[in-house]
Amino acid sequence: MNSTILHFFGKALTGQGMKNLYKELIEEAKTVCYIKGAHGFKVSELLNNLGIHYHNQKVDIEYFHDPLFENTFEALFVKEPHNILFLQATNPPFEPTLYGSRDRVISLYECVDEMKLASHSAKIVQLNNDKNKWHDKCFQALARAIKIHDDWEIETRRYMDWNGLNQQIVQLIKNLFGENQLNKRGNETHRLLGTLTPAGARDTVQSITQSLENRYFIKGYPGTGKSSMMKKLAGEALNRGYDVQKVWCGLDSNSIDMVIIPELNFCIFDSTEPHVYFPDPSRSGDQVFDIAQHCHPTEIEEENIKVIVAKYRSAMYDAVAYCNLYAEAERELRNLLDSSIIEEKWNEQTNGLFL
Repeated sequence: MNSTILHFFGKALTGQGMKNLYKELIEEAKTVCYIKGAHGFKVSELLNNLGIHYHNQKVDIEYFHDPLFENTFEALFVKEPHNILFLQATNPPFEPTLYGSRDRVISLYECVDEMKLASHSAKIVQLNNDKNKWHDKCFQALARAIKIHDDWEIETRRYMDWNGLNQQIVQLIKNLFGENQLNKRGNETHRLLGTLTPAGARDTVQSITQSLENRYFIKGYPGTGKSSMMKKLAGEALNRGYDVQKVWCGLDSNSIDMVIIPELNFCIFDSTEPHVYFPDPSRSGDQVFDIAQHCHPTEIEEENIKVIVAKYRSAMYDAVAYCNLYAEAERELRNLLDSSIIEEKWNEQTNGLFL
């Protein structure tokens, strides 16, 4: 049996600030390796090589991407039988809570030539100041975008047939579960669907859903109950003893964009902007779940929405521009750190991770 490789984002730049689910991932793992210090791009290379190593052992793995840099990893989850989470734990800082049992610390601080790094001290201070400035401006723009998006939702809610939606949800639950009740407790896990990046909004939907037979593509207006519906579905599944994975929105940290029920080989997800997808005709289990049929804005609301959408896209354009500047400063900082790595010590400290 071939092992699988799944890709997720490790963090999301949302309208409520930076969101990550690493605390939840830590709780899933049997062993957590906190990689501390030397948090440049070489840590991503290490995680990539570890992934290749364990995948060659026919073990399922999950990569968690850095939103600022394409093909750069912040964490690696090596699934059963190992169940090990390798986590870049310096920036942002994560500390072990079960040190000596579940948690290990891999310290890479001594792999850095501190005198060489200190020779760039003035540049490091400048880049940190720049990074913090663009970071703040990026999240201010995202906060504006969320507020504008809320105005968009007000317009669409006015003409939403909530009874029709509720009936559709009841039928979905009946079709999925019937009278089934599993004789176990459902387990809930969490992932991120996507995030804002310097290249705009990005997601890993294709990777997440590649092995699922039944995929429901939700089509509907903002504010018409997509996230609430998925939360209700997740709750129903858990109450019936099914395992559930909630996959969270990359812009609004309070919203869910996907629910996966592995035991049913099923997922349902918001396939509207900024992650627009359609059923694949070659896959028999793909279908549209249309809730737009319950919403019929008048011409007045449609015109209001056009104005709101223009403002929303402008705020998102600003966020992407600031995200690029934020990433540029961060890239220079990481390159300076990587240029100060003592390779021999690095290899000594990391070779033992390849079990």
